[in-house]
Amino acid sequence: MIFINFGTKRLIVFIFFITTLLFSCSNDDVQETENIQDLNLTIIGEDLQDVYQYNFESLNNIETQINLSSELGIQNNYLTLREFEGSLSFYSFSNGAISLTQKNLATGRITSFPDFYTISAERSLVWGINDENSVYFGLYKPLGSTNLTLRVVSFTDMQGFDISLEFGISSLFEPLYDNGNLFITYLTGSENYKLLVYNVNAKAIVKTFEFGKEKPSFLITDLGDLAVFTQDVSNNTKFELFDPFSFLSISNSMLPIPLSFPAGPINGSIVKEKLYYQYVNTQPFEIENGPAFLDLNSGDNTILDIVGLINKVNNDEGILIRPLFGQYLSDINLFAISYALQNAVGEEIGGFLLVSLDGNLVVKRNLKFLPTHFVE
Repeated sequence: MIFINFGTKRLIVFIFFITTLLFSCSNDDVQETENIQDLNLTIIGEDLQDVYQYNFESLNNIETQINLSSELGIQNNYLTLREFEGSLSFYSFSNGAISLTQKNLATGRITSFPDFYTISAERSLVWGINDENSVYFGLYKPLGSTNLTLRVVSFTDMQGFDISLEFGISSLFEPLYDNGNLFITYLTGSENYKLLVYNVNAKAIVKTFEFGKEKPSFLITDLGDLAVFTQDVSNNTKFELFDPFSFLSISNSMLPIPLSFPAGPINGSIVKEKLYYQYVNTQPFEIENGPAFLDLNSGDNTILDIVGLINKVNNDEGILIRPLFGQYLSDINLFAISYALQNAVGEEIGGFLLVSLDGNLVVKRNLKFLPTHFVE
């Protein structure tokens, strides 16, 4: 059987309710910020059957929901969702082939590539990511090996080519695409970490970072620089910035607190020299992680009291929220937190919170599906 591990679809889908309790509550039961800023938000999510798109316009308090399964012909078992410059790409696998369906959120235009890439008995696909011109597959070749290969397939003619990257690796992590560069992180067979930068215009690897035993985690800052975090054996966290064109080091320093992130792209942002991220709580704790931000100049680290906020929402509305994941939305300068309702409110099984940097509730909405992706 051909192995496919196409990225990591965010947690969430099957929630079983032993008893469903009905509550007569409205979205106004919990005090939100009186003057909600003008914001537009798009959320993708799913229930046990379908995939949905939810749009929220705060200025006119307009909420719309679209059934993407009906509109795009996709199912909730799609492999992964990628976002590129306002366009969503849903990857699906069926009958030995990868299909790709795209929706431009601004224009509503839908483009489908059924059976875009036929799975070969020689290859094991691990992930896929795309820009407007091509799809980039991370795979092992030949089948049964862990020889890492990059496969590039053009939307124009459906033709492709392979680039061999490394023989016999131990682990391959999620990719990141930014401004014509594809960032690929992996652990070699000798247990050393590498980060490759493939430039799509040059059609070549333009930089190879070697980190040895120190796990690299990275993101692209608001200025376009590559920010890399690594930890040494003493758990000290090194923070280094690299120029996005030459990939030469701009600066490096040690963070005032130890921060450990998964290898590869970070669920976080650096905006105006502040790092917005998900703080991992020491377990056992009520929630696994929550929003935080670190001032990279002063060293001040702020962890929002999300447990207190969620407990207030639960007590005021008589519901039971289980947080799923959080994300900082730089366009609106708010943290978004998706949740499941463990005691459904009628047809509503999930929802989201928007929380200000001082920990106040800005928006809360229950939804008829579970949010799995916030669109930035």
